[in-house]
Amino acid sequence: MMIAEINNKQKSGSVTDQSPVVDNRGSALIITLLLITILVGLVVNFVYEVYMDSSAVSNWSNAQRASYIAKSGQNIAVSFIKQVKLYPPTNIREIALPVAIDFGPASSLAVMVEDENSKFNLNKLTDDKSVDSLKKLFEYLKINPDLALLIADWRDPDSDPRTSESEDLAKNGEFWSIDELKLIKGIDNEVFAKISPYVTATSNWFGWKVNINTADLPVLFIMDDQMTITLAESIIDYRKDTPFETVEQVQNISGLEKIGINFIGKSDVRSENYRVTTRAVVNDVTRVIESIVDTSSRIYFWREI
Repeated sequence: MMIAEINNKQKSGSVTDQSPVVDNRGSALIITLLLITILVGLVVNFVYEVYMDSSAVSNWSNAQRASYIAKSGQNIAVSFIKQVKLYPPTNIREIALPVAIDFGPASSLAVMVEDENSKFNLNKLTDDKSVDSLKKLFEYLKINPDLALLIADWRDPDSDPRTSESEDLAKNGEFWSIDELKLIKGIDNEVFAKISPYVTATSNWFGWKVNINTADLPVLFIMDDQMTITLAESIIDYRKDTPFETVEQVQNISGLEKIGINFIGKSDVRSENYRVTTRAVVNDVTRVIESIVDTSSRIYFWREI
């Protein structure tokens, strides 16, 4: 009788002896899915780290290649600059040198050489006359001329202020780069953008001479306190077809017969100093090197970014 009842219950499904087996299978499935999820996460993280490490190594390698290529561009420019003095004076202020070397796929090099003697050297701010020249430049550029006093106090070695607060935090030493101008109170990005095309901070300042064949109008304008915009334009017109071969030729220009004599000793028809900018690209990684080099291959400034 009891056996029959048990059989009937099993047939009707009222017996629950098998339910724990079903639960164990479900738990096992969940645990398995969790393990798979964890393993997938670990694999993805591993692959990502490998990718990042590989990318870092690749970028470092590309950066190293770009740096070496940029340096080779500097060597190309130095070789060119050494030959400049062998040719007649020119009115060309800057030139992009052709690069015929193949540096491999996805690699390129651009070399730019600019005449640095076409600019006013901030490190020559050693007397009142040079400070007046800088003030005249600022007036032409419609910049507060008093900023010239702050720049002069930044440059000179003494601590005597030319104007209020001009010696506060002053370097009292030579400019290493014109970027230092941004550290001087009152010189913001807008002012810097106006000044930078016409000034340099080359340490080779003693005996610095402006190249009258390449100097822009604002620089020519400040070379003498009697110089006018019209006379500066006359110099530019004269040199367009025939660059000056001697400084004395300035006196051949109408209106410069007397002023022209003041150019002798502080200007030249050739340049000794050049700014070289090389830009190398390797697989979208860029390296730029800036330097100032003279015709004897001496380096006065070097920066790699």
